[in-house]
Amino acid sequence: MLTPHATYIALLIVQALQLFHHRVAKRHISFAEVVSALVLCVPPWTTSVPAWLLMGAHLILILVQIVGSLWIKKLSPNWNP
Repeated sequence: MLTPHATYIALLIVQALQLFHHRVAKRHISFAEVVSALVLCVPPWTTSVPAWLLMGAHLILILVQIVGSLWIKKLSPNWNP
């Protein structure tokens, strides 16, 4: 069952893997990683934001990062110009 805590942990894991993937692929991070990091700064147990809103934000950011990983060469600039 999806809960804000479960989606928060899932986003945390996906974010870590995405940043590692950017490091290995030698690509710059994008705006999506910055937004995910900002969302991760607000754990679900410290806010009164509705659960559906938190879970929706977490799931959308997870999806964006997965798509970004699949298309990393098209969406993210290389370290060496």
